[in-house]
Amino acid sequence: MLSLIFLILAVLSGVYFVLINIASPGTFLGTIFSFSAVWLWIAVFFVLLFVLERRKVLKIICSRISKRIKIILIFLFFAGVFISGLNLFFICNPRLSDGKENVRYVIVLGGGITKDAKLTDSVKNRVRVASEYFKAHSAALVVVTGGKGKFSPCPESDVLKPVLASYGIDENRILAENKAKDTIQNFMFSAKLFAEYDGISMEEVLASPVAVVTSDFHIARAERLASRMGFSDVYGVASKTPPLFVLNSYCREICSYIKLNLRILLTGKPTHL
Repeated sequence: MLSLIFLILAVLSGVYFVLINIASPGTFLGTIFSFSAVWLWIAVFFVLLFVLERRKVLKIICSRISKRIKIILIFLFFAGVFISGLNLFFICNPRLSDGKENVRYVIVLGGGITKDAKLTDSVKNRVRVASEYFKAHSAALVVVTGGKGKFSPCPESDVLKPVLASYGIDENRILAENKAKDTIQNFMFSAKLFAEYDGISMEEVLASPVAVVTSDFHIARAERLASRMGFSDVYGVASKTPPLFVLNSYCREICSYIKLNLRILLTGKPTHL
């Protein structure tokens, strides 16, 4: 029975990994070398457990592990589950826009492009939501942000800007930030662009109401980073994650949120701009 469970879990993980690649054909290398590859390694892990169980070796291995080690492993497992659940709670409860706020600036965070310089479905959703939000806040200034990734043919913002403009948004109201490599740099470079465009100080930008458009799973971490960097009035505008990618996206985000908490705890960074 146990071997059957291991086999089923291996198949499910392997199939999920394959489906993610099929759904993102233009980002295959990015998937292989990103968090998504964890599903492949999980599949391999359960295949190994299946083989060990079928050969009656797993029980022997477990019997040779000392009681103290077993207690430690069990403690670490439940501690990990608790910490992950706690972080998931914060991830699922960001400060969301109600559409009534009077924002001056809108930041559209990138999320990767394909090798053919096309937007993924997830990022297309961000741009669509951003266009709807901007039409209701037409006095705002928008920045699309995203530099050139390791497997990208060009900076992501170069693709985002014309796509956003195609929704009828005035290109003169869209700034492109094409240097950022991560979310921290997204905010840092965006703030500088806003300050230069409006001819004001960074402090004035940081004190202004700002809307951040990104995927639903990413909103909470983006808001926390923005707050740490000095933005005092941030509103999250969330786009829906395609159903197939929900599990992968939220699992990855839990790891990223824990990593951010550890970074803040150990280094105090990121700090105020």
